[in-house]
Amino acid sequence: MQKGIATLEVILAALIIALLMKVALPNVTHLIDRAALDYETKRLYSELRFLQAMNRSGRFDATSTGLSGVGEYVSIKFTDTSYQVVRGLDLNVTGKPVREVHYLSYGVKLSSPKNVINFETEKITSNHITLTSRLGKTNKIVFDSVGRMQGANQ
Repeated sequence: MQKGIATLEVILAALIIALLMKVALPNVTHLIDRAALDYETKRLYSELRFLQAMNRSGRFDATSTGLSGVGEYVSIKFTDTSYQVVRGLDLNVTGKPVREVHYLSYGVKLSSPKNVINFETEKITSNHITLTSRLGKTNKIVFDSVGRMQGANQ
């Protein structure tokens, strides 16, 4: 009776594993890319909904809260790899963040027609924001003329 594994058996097992990996890895890469893009689209959509809600009911009395900026609107500041919700329209002032800066994950890029979107005081000149994954897939958040949003996959 033979004990151990023959060299030929190890080579065949390695070849089978390599073949399976060659088939499976591209599918996993596309799956991860799509999941990252969907996550970032949903998160940005959620932040934009938060922005709308804050601007509808964002006026508060600063006396009891200790917060400054009564009557200031909430805006969102974009770069191509991050965004942040801030209070006020002056985006050069960094002392008024409402939320932490969110850096886009897994190579997702953001392209926006403007650097700032404020639903109450500014008109959006373009009707969408585009998120692009590392592999070139895109998702858009589309705005209509009255400020409603909806996601669109491409």
